[in-house]
Amino acid sequence: MNQAAVRYRYNEQPSRGLAVAGMLFFLPKAILLIPHAIILSVLGWLASIVAWIGFWIVAFTGRMPEGISSLLDMDLRWVTRTTGWFAGITDAYPPFETDPAGYAFDATTPQNENPSRGWAVAGITWVVKSLALFPHFIMLFILYIGVIFGVWFGFVQAAFTGRLSTAIQDYVAGTAQWYLRVMAWFYGLTDEYPPFSMQIGPEALPTV
Repeated sequence: MNQAAVRYRYNEQPSRGLAVAGMLFFLPKAILLIPHAIILSVLGWLASIVAWIGFWIVAFTGRMPEGISSLLDMDLRWVTRTTGWFAGITDAYPPFETDPAGYAFDATTPQNENPSRGWAVAGITWVVKSLALFPHFIMLFILYIGVIFGVWFGFVQAAFTGRLSTAIQDYVAGTAQWYLRVMAWFYGLTDEYPPFSMQIGPEALPTV
């Protein structure tokens, strides 16, 4: 299956201090992530433009330039790492690196070696691909409501018990992976339509 994936390991000893910060309606953690939010706003804007350029190139040549794929990969992985820290699945502040080794919540994106010219043409207008993803947008809206409540209750649990439910961690990771796969298909990193699935599990990642 040529799909993007979230790779993570459980946070077995979550920080009570960061959990308390998260309990305060996420505000302290959101403030700490302002530098990443600025970077992600720029990266997201660039990714949209570069993906659109990539669609034109694929439509005429049948190939996606490696530089475009690399920038789209950078954007999606940066979003994933930031999400993992904000949700408390890792307490290690997300690094300001494009390819950090061993970070506890990261992603892999597929290499589209033979991209579809038809999907590339559809991507040029954005409309066709957006309509095709409409069912996923509805599901993600519902799932992220669950993430908000689940993460907050996870912070409460971690603050009082020093533990974070693996079910909450899997739910957040599964939702993040769903979003990742939707965006990877939307950007043309794969032509395999994203599945309606939250199936996921932690991996034995190397420690930093």
